[in-house]
Amino acid sequence: METQNVLAFLAISMVTMCFGWGMRGSAIGGEKGAMLPGAFMGILCVWYTGSELLMENVFLFAAACALGYFYGGMEPYGSTMSLVLHHDEPRYNPSLGYLALAFKGSIWSGLGAGFLGVSFSAMSGVVYKWYDFVVFFALVPLVQEIGYRIFNTPYDPEHGRMPKVCFSKDSREEWGRNLVIVAGLLVMMAVRRDYFGILMWIGGALAGSIGWVVAIFFYDKEINPLKNGKRLFGKWDEANIIDGWKIMEFTQGCFHGLGIAGAFALGWPIAAKNLEQAEAAGKLWYELPEKVDTTLSWVFCALIILTIFLFIIPYRRNGNKITRAFGEVDMNIVEVLERPCYMVGPLCLVMLGSNLMAEIICCFTMYYVIAQHDGLERYWDYKGIKFIRIFLILLGAVLLAIQAVRGYTLWETWVFYCVGYILFDAVAFLRPKRIKENKAKSKSFKEFLIAFNGDLTVLPFFYILMAGLLVFGYANFR
Repeated sequence: METQNVLAFLAISMVTMCFGWGMRGSAIGGEKGAMLPGAFMGILCVWYTGSELLMENVFLFAAACALGYFYGGMEPYGSTMSLVLHHDEPRYNPSLGYLALAFKGSIWSGLGAGFLGVSFSAMSGVVYKWYDFVVFFALVPLVQEIGYRIFNTPYDPEHGRMPKVCFSKDSREEWGRNLVIVAGLLVMMAVRRDYFGILMWIGGALAGSIGWVVAIFFYDKEINPLKNGKRLFGKWDEANIIDGWKIMEFTQGCFHGLGIAGAFALGWPIAAKNLEQAEAAGKLWYELPEKVDTTLSWVFCALIILTIFLFIIPYRRNGNKITRAFGEVDMNIVEVLERPCYMVGPLCLVMLGSNLMAEIICCFTMYYVIAQHDGLERYWDYKGIKFIRIFLILLGAVLLAIQAVRGYTLWETWVFYCVGYILFDAVAFLRPKRIKENKAKSKSFKEFLIAFNGDLTVLPFFYILMAGLLVFGYANFR
């Protein structure tokens, strides 16, 4: 297998993850938003290999990395960042803040890269057994709860009862859930001697750790006055048209792309050797009877769709029989109930070679998560929100029907990743209420533009990245 140019691979990975990670924080955030950069990275790694067989099954690897990054999205980090950023608060502790963010970043990116590495080893058919994944993912909910209880409880700040290791004094943490998953993943890889997977985890963990430290250092210097009393970007900072938060996310994305791509290029000879038999046979490892695969894939797809009803309940303001029966719904509980519908069953099927499940995750689900987020949260104050929600639901139904009839090509998926998320974001940026408010407080066109604050510089940067990614995709994925 003749690989692509490694320098080109590193460069496009940095650019793509810069876009994906930045869009994660702009369009959705959390677990679901993290799926976008993960899917991007899986696609690029397959592209680098130059293998026609792997390109034919590209969604397997894109889904593995997307769902791997989903895990890390469970980690709250806003309060931890304040340890570095809020100089005037009593809890200001930059040393602890940098350490905590490096730790959390290593878990987040390490899991995404680790699952991606495991997917390549799994598809070779010579590293893992089918029951490795069945047992591993069956235990995920239980061991996550154990990890949470061990590392993140008790949490009762009013009475001074806090976990022994705590990076956030005013918000509940959940990194214990992922720490035990990291441990379990490393044990499984070590037992099966999956050296490629271990190398990928190391690359991802280092990328996430270093990326967080560098990014938060730069963000700190951007929002706080320098020693000479001036701001880093001068008048642009004073006018609030530089968004330090987004620059921080763009920086993190570049490190994610560089670290994972570097580890993949370094370890590819190992993975390629494992895949020799699959390449010779012209097919990847597949351990599911077709009928079982199809049934389970659509069952998990249905569960993912049904999770929206858990989120609709808290948004029903007028009340009805359902909302009165449920009473006040804790969104944290809703999220915990929703998570296995993404990261347990679907990821297990992907590791067992289910192309159908992988395509559902990479195509329909990637639309579904942003439509759910925007329809319920970002667009809620639009006058026609009911019609917008109906439109989003009908569009989702159409996309699901296309998925069932013929599926999606890589080029179609790439275009959606690059353009679709931008369009959702543009609707929020151009919301009528915001434009009306900006006009009311502006005396000139210049003031009107400045009233958009950091979006004035962030969105053009997004569009430049989008254009570059579309050109790359057109040249390689059509």
